[in-house]
Amino acid sequence: MKWHYKPRWLAGQIRKAISFSPIIVLSGARQTGKSTLLQQEFASNTWHYITLDDLDVLSTAQRRPEELLAVSEHLIIDEVQRTPDLLLSVKQAVDKDRNRRFILSGSANLLLMKSVSESLAGRAAYFELLPMAYREEIETTVSSWIMDLPDKRPPQAEEQPRRRIQDLLFRGALPPALFLSDEREMSSWWKGYIRTYLERDLRDLTRISNLPDFRKMMGLLALRSGQILRQSEIARDAGLSQATAGRYINLLEITGLLVRLNSYSTNISKRIIKSPKVYFIDPGLICALAGFTRPEEITDSLRGMLFESYICLNLLVFSSLHGGRLHYFRTQGGKEKEVDFVLEMDKQVVAIEAKNAKKVGLREAESLFFLKDILPGWKAGLIVYDGSETLTLGKDIFAIPWSQI
Repeated sequence: MKWHYKPRWLAGQIRKAISFSPIIVLSGARQTGKSTLLQQEFASNTWHYITLDDLDVLSTAQRRPEELLAVSEHLIIDEVQRTPDLLLSVKQAVDKDRNRRFILSGSANLLLMKSVSESLAGRAAYFELLPMAYREEIETTVSSWIMDLPDKRPPQAEEQPRRRIQDLLFRGALPPALFLSDEREMSSWWKGYIRTYLERDLRDLTRISNLPDFRKMMGLLALRSGQILRQSEIARDAGLSQATAGRYINLLEITGLLVRLNSYSTNISKRIIKSPKVYFIDPGLICALAGFTRPEEITDSLRGMLFESYICLNLLVFSSLHGGRLHYFRTQGGKEKEVDFVLEMDKQVVAIEAKNAKKVGLREAESLFFLKDILPGWKAGLIVYDGSETLTLGKDIFAIPWSQI
């Protein structure tokens, strides 16, 4: 297996933020590449890198935090969730000297941890490193063509992806998995990932008395990726109380494995569903939780769900870089209208449907036409599909290959 560092799009955003923010908080799920990004892009003579995975460093952080913070004026502290009490010392250090700079990183979503938001209020800029978007994986520049819609037509695909979409969905988008080519290696890697997450990451944050119950609920939620969250159903199927199910769902979100998309609402209609949709952040994780050991085991119905989850990941990466917000849209009533994603940017919206199909046409664009007629701020509509051509389906409505998103 040949490994090389793939530059991360987020690095440029972090560099800009360092110029005005004394503290950078970088969070994200296990193995999204936070430590690698920091070591490759920032660790140097100017920045000193330490990790609380080192037990000696962890002990010093717990007993004598001021000694640890005196190592360098510019300090990277990795796996900082292992001792949240250190954050108070970081706060005091920047209050005393605003020229100090800290990058704090951890596997938990630090923005959702109460101790972080309270300790660093007004002093920190927050970033989340997601699994790799496809165009980030193939090492292209940051994608921005959506910003130019509808004045410019979406680009044609420069070349067809070397991997089938089914193989890519099975492999997933976490950086270590990108260099695996053997299906057995991929399956084994993901099993280890889940085991490490259950046995270490969760216990860094909380005490769970019954890991098998948590693992069962993970599997049930994974198979509902892209569906509206109905917590009572999840609790019933997992044999848990609603309170316990809710706590477990929150933990999956805090550790970066699960995201909630809120409904896009306007004043046009009061019939918009308010419950969020949930997505597991990586299709490879969904496959592993479902027990798939080869891409060919993925059923047609689940392939559509995996495809939509992967498009969600790519759109989340895009929206995080360009200051957008991602929602979904669905009306309530006898004839519901649903659009998978609504990307909101500067009070304009791009509506996006994910279709796991080789060919699409006007029929697949019906919900986009509906949304175009009722939404203020309409910018464009997109169908992302498993084809090779960019198609114009109507005024400001296009079909694009998934490899272009």
